[in-house]
Amino acid sequence: MKKWFLFLMLLVAFTLTKASLLQANSDYQAFEEVTLKDGKFLKDISSSDLNKYYKKVNKRKFYGWRSYDIHSDLKLSYKTETLFSYHNDGATPIKYSYSMKKKNVETRSLTSTGDIKVKISGKIQSFSNNLDSQLKLNSQSTEKKELEEEYKIQLDIDPGTRLNLYIYGEGKITNGVAINYIFWLKYKKGGYEIFTVTTQYYRLEKVRI
Repeated sequence: MKKWFLFLMLLVAFTLTKASLLQANSDYQAFEEVTLKDGKFLKDISSSDLNKYYKKVNKRKFYGWRSYDIHSDLKLSYKTETLFSYHNDGATPIKYSYSMKKKNVETRSLTSTGDIKVKISGKIQSFSNNLDSQLKLNSQSTEKKELEEEYKIQLDIDPGTRLNLYIYGEGKITNGVAINYIFWLKYKKGGYEIFTVTTQYYRLEKVRI
């Protein structure tokens, strides 16, 4: 009787989970696991290397920014926190049907170093001193597009296996350095990084224990 009660509670938990739509999360530094296919994050670029890149924007100008992309649209994948984990330590499989909603989004997160600062107004992030214009960033909205798809999965939680539910996503990283000039003099300089979530969804994973 207790096993049936626990199984019923499991179904209720999954029903509650699948009813909610996944919200995009662009704070990659808080992810449980991040895989960058090539290049480096801004935080991993050494000071000596940054100084070499600053030479790319050393040509003075009367007013405004000069910028240089170190990496452009690097692809990455990530895994956020595990939302649910259940293991079957019984002798028979547990049958389960699951509906999963996938949401494609473009949600942006900004990071900076040096004199460059990130400003936050409501849900919108922007760089200080109008660097967004130089980088051609659209700061009107942090969520540009949305496409929802639904998948239905039938599976067995076999004896001696564990079912994990977590959030998987993919995105792209662009980072670089910039110098701001006023009357041909260097006014501010620093590094910038733009992370864009391109897709993010629930993922079910069955592993043997």
